[in-house]
Amino acid sequence: MVFDSYTEEFLGALKPSTRRTYRAGLTAFQSFYGQRGTIRDFLDQVAEDEKRTLLEKTRVARNTLNEFAEWLQKREYKPKTVTAYIAALQSEARYFDLTISTRYVNLQASNPVSRKYPWTLEDVSKFVGMMRKPEYRSLAVTMFQSGLSVSDVLALTYGDIQHEYELGIAPLCLDLTRIKTDTPYMTFIGSWGTALLREHLADAKPGPGDPLYTKSLRTIDEYFERLGKNFIGLYQGNNPCRPHSLRAAFRTLLADHRVESLYIEFWMGHQVPEQQRVYVSKSREGWRQTYREQAEPWLTPDLKEVK
Repeated sequence: MVFDSYTEEFLGALKPSTRRTYRAGLTAFQSFYGQRGTIRDFLDQVAEDEKRTLLEKTRVARNTLNEFAEWLQKREYKPKTVTAYIAALQSEARYFDLTISTRYVNLQASNPVSRKYPWTLEDVSKFVGMMRKPEYRSLAVTMFQSGLSVSDVLALTYGDIQHEYELGIAPLCLDLTRIKTDTPYMTFIGSWGTALLREHLADAKPGPGDPLYTKSLRTIDEYFERLGKNFIGLYQGNNPCRPHSLRAAFRTLLADHRVESLYIEFWMGHQVPEQQRVYVSKSREGWRQTYREQAEPWLTPDLKEVK
């Protein structure tokens, strides 16, 4: 989608890892608001309303955000996604020195979280084997072997892996900054995930700025939901096999095999206490060796048995 120049300026000021997430939210808002104008038109209306006296104000921001939230909810966006999309709009407003509050916006509380599926390595292998499209197989194993969140995976570009990928290095290093916390960290994709990544990119000629994965968060959630029902049958609440469950499986399986908890936290992009940072001050090759020896064996099935 082509945005107005103000919105493009805002997106251009963001880190690449953040831009993709915010663009999705602003795209949804533009689709909702389209007949009334651009996002800039909305922000202009908010600015004008701020100049009015108390009795003259029409509360443009609050009313529009309530309408937007209702529009998203009718299209079955999950509460967390609704909140994230509205946050993208708030962030653009702040960029242009406007404050938009959600204090009186009717946002739904997040649904009670169902238990995540208790993955074993064998179950992950079977679940991935049910996926017919290379992109989904690659995406799932990238999350499982790296501990990345789905939003961080969707923010990956070819430039993030290009050097090592083209040299055939494995485990493949991901030297990143986590979107949610702005925390720099490093993690890896093992031989299984790297092989599936090559399968996914077999006919592609991506440039450095091109995303590794093109599916939207909503599409991925819906796909995992359909697959989850085939894998475990009917369930109540959220999908136990949702994408985030693979990130949780990364932590659980490594912890079960007594991998150093500090290493797990670092690979997952969690903030490490300042007094412990010296213990994660390794070189890229040092971390690669640690991952190869301590993590990859517990995250890789027998590749001879994986179709």
